[in-house]
Amino acid sequence: MSRTWPLLPQMRELFEPASVAIIGASPDRTKVGNIILGNMIESGFQGPLYPVNPRYEEIMGLRCYPRVTDVPGPVEMAVIVVPAKAVLQVTEECGQKGVGAIVVISAGFKEVGLEGAVLERRLGELAHRYGMRVLGPNCLGLVNTHHRMNATFAREGPREGNIAISSQSGAICVVILDWAANINIGFSKFVSVGNKLDVDEGHLLEYLREDPFTKVIGMYIEGTDRGREFLRQAELTTRVKPVIALKAGRTSSGAKAASSHTGAMSGSDRVYDAAMRQAGVVRVGNIEEMFDLLQAFSTMPLPQGEGVAIVTNAGGLGVMAADACSDNGLTLASFEPATVERLREGLPPAASLYNPIDVVGDADAARYDHAIRTVMADPNVACVVALLAPTDLVDVSSVARTLTAFAGASPKPIVTSFVGGKEMLASIEMLKAAGVPNYPSPERGVRALAAMVEHRRNLEREEHQAVTPVEADHAAVREVIAEVRAEGRLQLSESEGKRILRAYGIRTPEEGIAKDLPSALALAERIGYPVAMKVESPDIAHKTDIGGVVLDIDGPEELERSYQVMLSRVHEKLPRARITGVSIQRMVRGREVIVGMVRDDQFGPVVTFGLGGIFVEILRDVAHGIAPLDRNDAERMVRSIKAYPMLTGARGKRPGDIPALVDVILRVSQMAMEFPELEELEMNPVMVGDEGMGVTAVDALVTIKGEQQ
Repeated sequence: MSRTWPLLPQMRELFEPASVAIIGASPDRTKVGNIILGNMIESGFQGPLYPVNPRYEEIMGLRCYPRVTDVPGPVEMAVIVVPAKAVLQVTEECGQKGVGAIVVISAGFKEVGLEGAVLERRLGELAHRYGMRVLGPNCLGLVNTHHRMNATFAREGPREGNIAISSQSGAICVVILDWAANINIGFSKFVSVGNKLDVDEGHLLEYLREDPFTKVIGMYIEGTDRGREFLRQAELTTRVKPVIALKAGRTSSGAKAASSHTGAMSGSDRVYDAAMRQAGVVRVGNIEEMFDLLQAFSTMPLPQGEGVAIVTNAGGLGVMAADACSDNGLTLASFEPATVERLREGLPPAASLYNPIDVVGDADAARYDHAIRTVMADPNVACVVALLAPTDLVDVSSVARTLTAFAGASPKPIVTSFVGGKEMLASIEMLKAAGVPNYPSPERGVRALAAMVEHRRNLEREEHQAVTPVEADHAAVREVIAEVRAEGRLQLSESEGKRILRAYGIRTPEEGIAKDLPSALALAERIGYPVAMKVESPDIAHKTDIGGVVLDIDGPEELERSYQVMLSRVHEKLPRARITGVSIQRMVRGREVIVGMVRDDQFGPVVTFGLGGIFVEILRDVAHGIAPLDRNDAERMVRSIKAYPMLTGARGKRPGDIPALVDVILRVSQMAMEFPELEELEMNPVMVGDEGMGVTAVDALVTIKGEQQ
């Protein structure tokens, strides 16, 4: 029971209490208070257990107390299982008793509506007054197998292991426990966070990364209230151990309409995706995939390279695995000549000696053993996928026994896929018992290996770099914001938006605002043809959509013809829009990209980069990053889009000025951090010149917050 590592402040009482009270304990086996007390006894908890219920003198052979304040000894943690309306009184008594942490199982709080939300807020205020940690309310409880503590009302208690789980859903907790009982997997910690009044995923990550009993962390998340803190703790934790997250609710935050393409493409799910990727969290799409990855991480060593070797007795399964490797960013290992020769010595002439290795349908255990041991010894092989189809000539159980010999004996991970029905069941159980992860299909096994490779890459990523801030004209930005607010507007005109960009050193084209045709002609003459002409209006966000942009005007005659036509089109489509003039701009050429920012409620400013122009929302070839970004973050964003080859000089073209583009992304990140008044910002397009020629923002759409926000 002694502590072997320093616990975080105020978390010891929650995960390693010396004494526990069950408030609402009951002798009725159908009651939650009875199940929790029984689980605590059955788990072998070694400290004092105090049932608390004024209706009984004894429960399960333990003396029962009317109130927690009547308990003679100290109580470090209390599990509260009383009706919601009684929770505040019980919490007050816990505070008076000096309890360090409470686990509020009771439901009836913010999940039921306004009245419950008010009750939950009062619970938080009361717990804060007494300095108590709160898990829940509306939760299943928690387990610490290495402390012999099961403070949940789940019927199936977990066995000891190295996986830590947190879940926002009690039902998902039960599903995971049921799965674990089937698959020979154990847990170190198991936490149902419920409504997350106090303890949330950020706190748990901070605690679990220091826990020597936890090898891998799995999280089921429906939402976060402290997004930036979650991001910070996740980034720190994934440098130590893997975090697998299943984020439910893949819908847009949508409470406010986005005025920019950037806002429209930055719904809550995309932001979570970006945040998790940036923090090194491996995100999964469903609970099945989460189980697959937890199984692999908990039993296998991390691959120390990239190359995958596939060994199969069925060519089709090998092809499926090879396709899955390609789909998941893994490479098939190229064998050393000595490896091929060694394979030839032990395999029949019909066998395929190159990756994937087909040992042929009549392969016995000795042939599998020879093939796997040979490729394991190849320096180009980092991990192995062993596939088996139940042919009439193969002894499945002997092959399974052979594969179990590799469990824990090799520094290279091996996953198996015994594909079939009842003939495979006994052998699959043999693999499970030995800690060899087996998957129903090759694709699932390969995905698990890919996640392990991804985590190993995360471990090698550079520390977050300090970015030297650029010099910016903050006074100019404040002046623009004040002018716009004074007019009662939140949407900036293009020229106002460009003033903000220039204040941060972002280049814009030479331009001017014309109030009439003669001044437009004079501006074009001064700037030099060809020019672009755009309607200037604080009421029009997307000028192209309503015909408010004319490009490549190559002379005064064309400008004169286009001027009135453009204004007529705009007036026809938006008769009430205020037209303050037209902008005459030097035409700028280059590769079109978009750089923008939208402010997320949970994670703060989210910077967006992608393919620009009018098709940005259709193609959605974009990357997101949570500010503040460092240069590595910005470079990863640029490299991650599918159109990246367009910037690097594909098909003989000169490469674009990627360093200058990265610099613009970093300037937007800095601007977003320094001016929380900026709600949305979009530069679409940004024209990327050839290498060394810089980039130019030819359009700017900026929305600010109202003064009361």
